[in-house]
Amino acid sequence: MDIGWKIVSTGAVLAAGVATNKLVDVGWKLVTGHEPPTDEDDPGVRAWEVFAFTVVSGAILGLMRHYAMRGASKFYGGPVEKRVDKV
Repeated sequence: MDIGWKIVSTGAVLAAGVATNKLVDVGWKLVTGHEPPTDEDDPGVRAWEVFAFTVVSGAILGLMRHYAMRGASKFYGGPVEKRVDKV
């Protein structure tokens, strides 16, 4: 068990989540002109908005997480069990 990798990868995923949240909020405001839907039970929020917000934010989160883990792996070298020793 590589504690260092767990700390680095967890930090990278948390940072990706925070960055994605901010990016999606700002992007949603720019595109739609209003706040992102946060309460699906709000009668003022239409179903297509909730669906679109979910799809867009999920896709962006997946990409951000992928690139955050890639960057963390380059920084740290990845988990010990997946490293290839060069001879």
